[in-house]
Formats: sequence, C-alpha cells, structure tokens
Amino acid sequence: MIAIMVVAHSPLASALVETARYVLGRDPETTAVDVLPNECADDCSETLARRIQDADRGDGVLVLTDLPGASPCNIASAASHLARADGVPCCVLGGVNESMLLRAINYRQGNLDDVATSALAGASQALLRVD
Repeated sequence: MIAIMVVAHSPLASALVETARYVLGRDPETTAVDVLPNECADDCSETLARRIQDADRGDGVLVLTDLPGASPCNIASAASHLARADGVPCCVLGGVNESMLLRAINYRQGNLDDVATSALAGASQALLRVD
C-alpha cells in the first residue's frame, strides 16, 4: 500500500489530514508535515527524507504539497531525491486540495504512478464553478 504524506505551510497539512479523517470517519493513515515560516530545503530536507523512509511500507510514498515552487514543495522535492537515492520510491505532487488527498487515500492500493495519476485526476475534477 502506498504511504501518503502531506507537506504544506502550517497549519494546512494538519488541517487537510484532519478533514480527511472527518470525511472518511476513520484514520486516513496519512502523515501531515506542517512547514513553519522560514524553514527551507537546506535545513529540512534530510529530516523529511528520513520521515519519508520511515513512512514507506514497501510500495513507495506519495508526497502532496501545497504551492509548487514554495518552501514546502522545495523541501519535499529535495527530500524525495534523497529518499529515492536510498531506494524508496517517491513521487511529489504540487497543488494539493482535499479532493486530491481523498482520491489518493481511497486508491492507494495501486502502484505509485497509478495512485499519483488518480490523485491528480481527483484534484482537477474538483475545480469547477458551482454557482
């Protein structure tokens, strides 16, 4: 099963995971990493890489970040490179929203590429004008 980690500006990562817990009515078995102001890839990537390695259940880790190009995404990207160098399959997606997270949780039994593709579809399908 694919491990899922949300890395986002504080307190967004925790809020997304808690919302998933509420919607699903169960533990989403997802790690939230809230990035504090002034944290950067140079300071945090090794620690996050260890967390990615610890989260891996043997099938890889999907890391969802909020803003592409922002610190959480940069930290996740650098950490994923370190984790992959140590043999942990890892994929980082930017632009996380609740639909993306829920789709990843519900379809995490596939392989890493399939789960990433499903998560991206969930994110984009949730973007629409409702009124």
